[in-house]
Amino acid sequence: MRKGLLVLAVLAVVATACAPKSSTSTSAAAGDCTPDTMDLQTPGQLTIATGNPAYKPWYGGTSESGSDWKSGKYTGDPHTGEGYESAFAYALAEQLGFTRDQVTWLGIPFTKSFAPGPKDFDFAMQQISITPQRAKGVDFSDGYYNVNQALIADNGSPAIGVTTLAGLKDLKLGAPVGTTSLDVIQQEVQPNVEPGVYPDLDTALKDLHNGQLDGVVVDFPDAFYGYADQIVGQFPQLSGGQEQFGLAFEKGNALIPCVNQAIATLKSNGTLKQLEDKWLQTDASVPVFS
Repeated sequence: MRKGLLVLAVLAVVATACAPKSSTSTSAAAGDCTPDTMDLQTPGQLTIATGNPAYKPWYGGTSESGSDWKSGKYTGDPHTGEGYESAFAYALAEQLGFTRDQVTWLGIPFTKSFAPGPKDFDFAMQQISITPQRAKGVDFSDGYYNVNQALIADNGSPAIGVTTLAGLKDLKLGAPVGTTSLDVIQQEVQPNVEPGVYPDLDTALKDLHNGQLDGVVVDFPDAFYGYADQIVGQFPQLSGGQEQFGLAFEKGNALIPCVNQAIATLKSNGTLKQLEDKWLQTDASVPVFS
């Protein structure tokens, strides 16, 4: 009898240890999610990294004198609060208890945002798609925007009128290095022509306008902001499923549960949808390459 009870007790301990953890185990207590208690790069300041240049429609507005970001035809300044990600950043900061002047912006190359190792920012917000490969080097927040990719081209390009992935194989396509836009070219198009790989979108667009590229792959909302003459089509999702943007953190960053709570609130109260409607344009009638 005692032996049977001992076995049952052991089984109960094992079952408890192997049971799925409650979601509360990864949630943050309210007292841990204030500017005074968060573990930040700079006490009392929220340091957000993004690209420089920072592109529309994610960042907009006109740069003030002395800003490290220069606004232009395709670019904006994160300090302005204009553009989807800039507006989201300040809404997120407010939800976390920061004032506007407690937000610091840091310009970094895109690939640094998800590179392994120590970070000199609290998180990066740079249209960073959550992928298993990137998650080996950083931890991600919950997704804050669902996205897919599109092909843009100038008038006269042989890409105009193409409706199939097979029809793109012999074209010279380009995209910035390390992006899911480049992944789409390599994995979905599988071109016969070596794609153009660029340090940033601005450089890719220059080659497009100079006739050195037949088309550039961009995030779908980007396609509506005058980067090229025409939107040729949009791509099916990559094999991993729905592409989502997330915030990138140094591995093990204790700030993540607080940020996820704030993102959940901005979703549930309609703020993210309002920002999407205000700053982003898409069109479901744009054909999907078959």
